[in-house]
Amino acid sequence: METSANDFLKEFNDAFFKGKKQFIEQHVSDDVVWIMVGAMPLKGRQALVDAAFGMQDYTQMAFKVDQIIAQGQQGVVKGIMTSTGGNDRKRTYCYCDFYEWQESGEWQITKMTSFVVETK
Repeated sequence: METSANDFLKEFNDAFFKGKKQFIEQHVSDDVVWIMVGAMPLKGRQALVDAAFGMQDYTQMAFKVDQIIAQGQQGVVKGIMTSTGGNDRKRTYCYCDFYEWQESGEWQITKMTSFVVETK
């Protein structure tokens, strides 16, 4: 059974937040671009993996996907992520990730644009 775009984006988000590094590496292109609005773009698979699983470890955050919309080779995921930072201070963020991909056998994300806003 073929994976739908919505299912793939849900699985990609799940892998991102649950530390499934191999899944992420397998499903981003060599020349992927990750634009985190307000920061310098990251270019390449290794840069994305280093950011996601390195110093800014997203696997330490709880998350909930609120909405997924996909059409053609583009999609968007909106959700909430929560972390407990220094001094056990709980921080909650709304995020919206826009994806572009190519589908040639396996799903390959070629571009991600992320908007993240801390809520009070």
